[in-house]
Amino acid sequence: MTFDQIRYFCAAAQLGSFSKAAETVHISQPSLCIAVRKLEGEFGVQLFQPSRKGAVLTEAGRIFLQDAQNILTQADLAATHMEQFAQRDRAEVRIAYTFSLADAYIPRLLREFSEQEGRGCCIYSDEMPSDQIAQGLREGRFDFGLGSQIPPDPEIEQIPIAWQRLCLLTPPQDPGTYDDPAEFAAAPLICYRKDYPMYRLLSELFQERQIQPRILHYGYSEGAIARLVEQGMGIGAVAEIEGLEKYRVRVLHPAWLTGGRYIYLMRHRTRMVTQAARRLQERILAQKKQNGGQTGVP
Repeated sequence: MTFDQIRYFCAAAQLGSFSKAAETVHISQPSLCIAVRKLEGEFGVQLFQPSRKGAVLTEAGRIFLQDAQNILTQADLAATHMEQFAQRDRAEVRIAYTFSLADAYIPRLLREFSEQEGRGCCIYSDEMPSDQIAQGLREGRFDFGLGSQIPPDPEIEQIPIAWQRLCLLTPPQDPGTYDDPAEFAAAPLICYRKDYPMYRLLSELFQERQIQPRILHYGYSEGAIARLVEQGMGIGAVAEIEGLEKYRVRVLHPAWLTGGRYIYLMRHRTRMVTQAARRLQERILAQKKQNGGQTGVP
C-alpha cells in the first residue's frame, strides 16, 4: 500500500467516478484502476462494486475510506509541520550573552546581521551570566551563547573570539592613581557578584598579589558597577568593555592589575541549530579572524 494508491482510491470514492478521479490526480484512468485493483488484491477484499453508475463503494470500501482519509490528513499535517520547521530553521535564532556585550556589541552585531543575510529572521536574545548560558545550552534553550570562560564541560564547545583586559574605574573627582596595591586595598571596592566567573578571576588575582580588597558592594555587570562608581560609592575592578566611555568614570590601568578575560562563543557539541543561527555564528567567527581576536570587543 502506497500513499499514491490511497490518494487515488480516495479521489475515486469521493468523486464517484474513475475518470474524474484520474483527471484530478493527473494520471490516466487505466493507471488509476490498476492501482485500485492492487489495493484490493493486497487486502483480499473488493473496494468498489461493479456498477454502471461509476465508482460505488462496497461495505469494505466505506470502512477503508475512513481510515484512508485519516492517513492522508495525518500526512498533510506532517508535511505542514515540516514546512513550519523549515521556515523556523531559516528564520529563527536563539542567543544568550553576558551583560558586558549588551551595550554596544550585540546591538551592532544583530543590526548588521538583520540588514544583510539575516533579513526576516526572528531573533530571541537573553542577557545572563556565563554559567547560566551554559546551562541553557545543555537544556537546548539557546542555539549558542557569548560569554566568559566556564569550567571545561564535555557538552559545551568554547571558542575564544575576543580579549578584554582588566581595568579600574574611579570617580572623575578621585585623585588616586592606585599604582600601589596598598592604596587599592584601602579603597571601597565594587566587585562582581560572587557567583560570576569574573569574581573568581579577580579573586585569584588578588590572592596572587596578596591583596585583601575592601569589598563593600557587589554589582550585576560592568555597567552596573560603573554607575555605582559614578555616584562615588567606591572604585571598580572590571573587564574593559566597549561602551565604558559613556560613563562619567576614569579608566585606569595600574601595572599590578594584569590579565583579563576572553569572550567565548559557546555552543553545544552535538545539538543541531537553525540555519540562521549557523550564519550568525559564521559572521562572529569571521569578524574574529579579521581582527585576530585581540581587541576588547569581537
